[in-house]
Amino acid sequence: MTLDRRAFLTATALAAVSPSPLHAAGWRAGVATIDITPRTSLWMAGFAARTQPSQGTSQPLHAKALAIEDQRRERLVVVTLDLLGVTAGMSDRIGAAVARQHRVPRQRLLLASSHTHSGPVVDTQLMVAYDVTPQQVRDVEVYTAALEAQVVEVVGRALRALAPATLHSGHTTATFAVNRRVQYAADGPVDHRVPMLRVDIGGAPRAILFSYACHNTTLSAANVEWHGDYAGVAQAAIEAAHPGVTALFMTGCGADANPMPRGTMADVNRHGAALAAAVGDAMRTLTPISGRTGAAMEMVALPFAAALTPAEWQQRFGLADPYVSRHARLMDQIRSRDGALPRSQPMPVQVWRLGNALTLVALGGEVVVDYALRLRRDFPDANVWPVGYANDVFGYVPSRRVLDEGGYEGGGALLYYGRPGPFDGTVEDRIFAALGRLMRSTR
Repeated sequence: MTLDRRAFLTATALAAVSPSPLHAAGWRAGVATIDITPRTSLWMAGFAARTQPSQGTSQPLHAKALAIEDQRRERLVVVTLDLLGVTAGMSDRIGAAVARQHRVPRQRLLLASSHTHSGPVVDTQLMVAYDVTPQQVRDVEVYTAALEAQVVEVVGRALRALAPATLHSGHTTATFAVNRRVQYAADGPVDHRVPMLRVDIGGAPRAILFSYACHNTTLSAANVEWHGDYAGVAQAAIEAAHPGVTALFMTGCGADANPMPRGTMADVNRHGAALAAAVGDAMRTLTPISGRTGAAMEMVALPFAAALTPAEWQQRFGLADPYVSRHARLMDQIRSRDGALPRSQPMPVQVWRLGNALTLVALGGEVVVDYALRLRRDFPDANVWPVGYANDVFGYVPSRRVLDEGGYEGGGALLYYGRPGPFDGTVEDRIFAALGRLMRSTR
């Protein structure tokens, strides 16, 4: 990839980061990367408008693991994935294998996705949206099984690489995200903050974990080559600018935000370079972290308001065939298998404390920006780092405001995810009640 002027400036900023002397904080850390680019053509995830499977690779896709150990030998492992997201089944299988093989408890493993719409379909995710053949479904199943093994492997590599380290946290900003629900508000809420964690090993930067609350949808449905979108470009730019550093990206609570402008490879490179430059510029200002880790996790039941009929999906959200018909067939299959449709959706909610300076909140699903803004209001002293698309991407998670407004994020998208209907009005309060419990338990 040819780096533009902004990426060159990123290189200069990263090179100026002074090595950090090891001190008595007691941290150890390790990082590892594995290529997860499919070797065969698969259906691509995210856009129902796509009409063909992948036709090649524009940018490789990766899974990256960062392992952190405190003085008590308690470990945290975050895995970042250039994927639309993982499913509950994948999360359960990977979590069980990591606990069995690497002795990392489930609450201390975070599976975070970039939500690129130019990655492969995995497991059964969003199958209502795709016109896939039985053979293409089998191909996805084979890839998913191999991917799960790769994730377990990269976690092991990061753990075996543990070495004395220092941690440094802070944030910067990037401004290309805009709220896309313009039919409800011309200037809706956004979260332009870019939280960051720099990990120095052997006195030099070796990993940069960062996030941004914006869809990775710069490339459109017309793109049929594997690509990490702006997040992939940003990671590659940072790593090219500073050899030896692994850049790891997580998507924040930006389910109602899109990058602007969007649609071309030039837009992707511009946004990726801007994000990389912002991270590079801020690296010198990060604050050392000391202390211990804490971790807790809970599954929160999000009730569905009602199961909608095909006619109700069409009338309420303006949805049409073939998606409504596919959804109806799926609902019939679930009724035949289970006797009834599910009445709620389990949502993973995870809280990590890193020393005395940082609280990472990882939420399952496509979480709208209101959650990030409320987290910072409700917990002003916790230095909260909100992350979405974590551990299970099962559909959109609307705030009460978005649910009342309706639209795609307010319930319509749940048809494509194969859910029986929109969520009821209690979901935001249920999530924050769980967050309060988890915040208290990790102090």
